[in-house]
Amino acid sequence: MNKGIKRLIATGVVLVAIVVVCVNSCTVVSPNERGVKVTLGQVEGDVIQPGMKFHAPFITRIRKFRLEPKTYEVSFSCGSDGAITKDMQTVGSTVAVRYIYDEKRIMDIVTRYQNDQVIQGAMRDNVKASLKETVGQYSIYDLVEKQNEVTSKVAQAMLSRMADYPIDISQTTITNWDWSDDFDKQIKETANRAQEVKKAEQDLKLAEQNAQKQVKEAEAKKAAIEQEAEAALIKAQKEAEAKKVEADALAYYNSKVAQNYQVEIKLKELEIELEKAKKWDGRQVPEYVPLTAAGGIVNLPNAKD
Repeated sequence: MNKGIKRLIATGVVLVAIVVVCVNSCTVVSPNERGVKVTLGQVEGDVIQPGMKFHAPFITRIRKFRLEPKTYEVSFSCGSDGAITKDMQTVGSTVAVRYIYDEKRIMDIVTRYQNDQVIQGAMRDNVKASLKETVGQYSIYDLVEKQNEVTSKVAQAMLSRMADYPIDISQTTITNWDWSDDFDKQIKETANRAQEVKKAEQDLKLAEQNAQKQVKEAEAKKAAIEQEAEAALIKAQKEAEAKKVEADALAYYNSKVAQNYQVEIKLKELEIELEKAKKWDGRQVPEYVPLTAAGGIVNLPNAKD
């Protein structure tokens, strides 16, 4: 092999070595990541923020942790691994925990828990403990009716049990319940009975509504009749009052007519007296003729004479 080829090979080896060294001496931390520098197993400095970071090659590396929500799911079968209810029934479930690293405690992940698998292992144990503790407070029938309440209690228990770990749990949900086939049949039968009861309740409610409607219609008719009767009474009273006024007016008219008649009679008498007065010649004999005269008896002539 000539010297030129050897020199070319040596140059290539050097370039590869330089590239390897460069690659191992810098790390890019993405915007949604944080890093921790570890040199020969020892943590150095503070949490590394996003950007390109240079460090000693081979002996130093930057462990990166993504600050984005993660979901850890744990499933328990209905068998020996399941939770036992208050009435001694075994149930299984699937629990999903949504969490994110606590940026202020990134160092704890490296110094106290080494890696994410340790945290997820603790999460699995605590999910199981929280589920069994909560399920034990309810009967299997309560679990069917109060699933939201049970889920809320499991979530609260998880927050309490995982409080020391460098994560923030945003949500804990129970996505599935599992129980025996026999209980499934009981649930279906109960659901059917509940449906029948609901239908009967609806029929009863409809009957009550119809009865109330009839009562309201009867009350409306009664009110209408009462209003008509009251209107008729008022009309009769008004007519009676009108007739009384008419009778009073007629009586008043008759009295006035009588007065006018007396006045007319009186006027006639006065007219007669006036005519008499006009015709009087001063010799008019009094209507009264005394039966006696001075000095003796006056004999009246015989009617026959």
